[in-house]
Amino acid sequence: MSDYMKTDAKLLPYLPFPRFLLGADLTQTAKLLYAVLLDRANLSRANGWTDEDGNIFVVFPLNKLADMVDKGPTTVKTALTELEAAGLIERRRCGNGMPNRIYVKQPDSWEIGRLMDRKPATRQPENRPSDSRKTDRQMAGKPAPNKISNSNLKNNLSGVSESAHILGRYENVFLTEAEVAELQADFPTVWQEYIERLSEYMASTGKTYKSHAATIRRWAKEDRRNGKGVSDYSCKEGESL
Repeated sequence: MSDYMKTDAKLLPYLPFPRFLLGADLTQTAKLLYAVLLDRANLSRANGWTDEDGNIFVVFPLNKLADMVDKGPTTVKTALTELEAAGLIERRRCGNGMPNRIYVKQPDSWEIGRLMDRKPATRQPENRPSDSRKTDRQMAGKPAPNKISNSNLKNNLSGVSESAHILGRYENVFLTEAEVAELQADFPTVWQEYIERLSEYMASTGKTYKSHAATIRRWAKEDRRNGKGVSDYSCKEGESL
């Protein structure tokens, strides 16, 4: 019998579902498969399943993967191809009669922004003529507007370009491709860390900035001038760029 959750309640077994998948331009089947493969990759890590380069891999026959997600083999094969095209997995053949090795990749902030910033397009239903399971229907692009979308967040911030990419763990840092390239050139070893720090700081304090690129650049220059690494970048109350 179902019951209310209490503070000491034990959670049910669950799959890791990265937050970026919620806004990624992927079919629901591809998102589910990525979560399943990520979970299996963690098991492979625990069991020491690594190749000669130390990369963790998963061995998951297609029919078993299809049974796990309750989809037909054709649909699963299409979703795997979709994940591979998005750069989220890599499949390597192991010879006749042997299942492929699947390498699960973890995107950085720039790749996450790319996955969430594709142009919307109508994606065809995931038809599976060979089985009788329900057909999945998914529209590419941003999620349905049952909450504030990333586009609305852009519009609510003055000075943010419509071409800006959405970056950071909390998806609240907006940088154009040119701004990212400049930060990479000027701060090649720490630019991503500044993006994550800015994202975390704004999410935890509620503060906003007119230019995220200028804010990162100012913090990085101040830290460099003071001989520090990425450090305390908070500004005084009421101060903003």
